[in-house]
Amino acid sequence: MTATDPSIDPAPATRSGPATPPAPADRAMSPHGIPLPPDLRGGPIVAGVDDATACGRPLRAAAFLALATGRPLLLVHVRRRAMPMVEGYVPIPEEVGISDEAEDAVEAELVRALTESGDLTGVSWELLSTTGEAGSELVRIAEDRDAACVVVGKRHSGFGEFLHRIASGSVSRAVVARQKFPVLVVP
Repeated sequence: MTATDPSIDPAPATRSGPATPPAPADRAMSPHGIPLPPDLRGGPIVAGVDDATACGRPLRAAAFLALATGRPLLLVHVRRRAMPMVEGYVPIPEEVGISDEAEDAVEAELVRALTESGDLTGVSWELLSTTGEAGSELVRIAEDRDAACVVVGKRHSGFGEFLHRIASGSVSRAVVARQKFPVLVVP
């Protein structure tokens, strides 16, 4: 054979596999026409929030995922059964009640701050407030709602954060350790 022989393939020696077949008609699609993973759960994107200013990056990541997948966003605010002190948290005994008005005021302020942040523009979202240990509550709610993904933030370093983790543990570690669904930890 010569270089001018028409039976010689002039294409490079490396080739890719066959073209990816189109997604089956029954496969769920994102609002942008992208096939969603077949094992993606049917529920919302669940994100833990403590206050609107501290959770900016995780909140924006959760909103992006919700928009990209066409899922609603469920923001979970877990009130701790603890009282902040200078160097950590002291548990609040069950017999010490926190007024419903005080809890409602905190929730209303959080909704206002989340709305005004602009991070949730175009996203269908709701806020669910509960009381307990944040990691356990996020996992419980994610399981109850068949969450597509859970988004949590990672605390920054520093002595105050170190004391906080000693007193109440790392929420992101607790969620990852108990996960049965995708978890996104955002620094």
